Amino acid sequence: MLERNILIIDDNKRVKETYIPAYLSKINMLKSASGKWSKYQFNIDHCSSMKAALDYLSDSENFVDVLVVDYEFNGETTFSNGTAFVRYIREKINRYCQIVFYTMQGLSNIDVEEWVALVNSDVFKFVDKSTKDDILGEVIFEAATRRNPIVESLERFWCKYGTMLETYTYTFDGQAITFEEIISHIRMDDDIGRVFIEKLLQKAVLMNTEI
Repeated sequence: MLERNILIIDDNKRVKETYIPAYLSKINMLKSASGKWSKYQFNIDHCSSMKAALDYLSDSENFVDVLVVDYEFNGETTFSNGTAFVRYIREKINRYCQIVFYTMQGLSNIDVEEWVALVNSDVFKFVDKSTKDDILGEVIFEAATRRNPIVESLERFWCKYGTMLETYTYTFDGQAITFEEIISHIRMDDDIGRVFIEKLLQKAVLMNTEI
């Protein structure tokens, strides 16, 4: 339940066997030093093409907190480059996840127009791929832990009262929904998640005269 999911989108064949273990090593070191995040599981998955990533992200079962996106993909035809992919993700799929954008070509080689598009797509950080693995691991950890405070509060509430919460029945538009599914919708910041946040805040204001 307490987890953060990271997806790396990069056509480099070494990502899964070499880089992900290095990133996880740094992440585990950082989370073990933090009481707040020590109980969280950090999961890193990999897609070697933008098409595969698009299929992955289009599946409502796949909840992603952080996207790590490469700039250039050899032989890719789905999008012209990582910039176009990021813009599409923000507009069509996930407007809330953190995005780390990196490139081996050198950040200075990206056109100004593309920089503007990336900034407008609310990219969390830009990283040169030549940087050390532990530094990128730290950036990923920072992105994964800078999340919605409402989600964190609900997750901890679930851990404390999960057994009791499972006995309650929740509905949305007449359909049954679990408390865990509610948290997932809020994590994705989709339409259902935003409705739940609005209702939670309204009830919090109505039921409390002191905050």
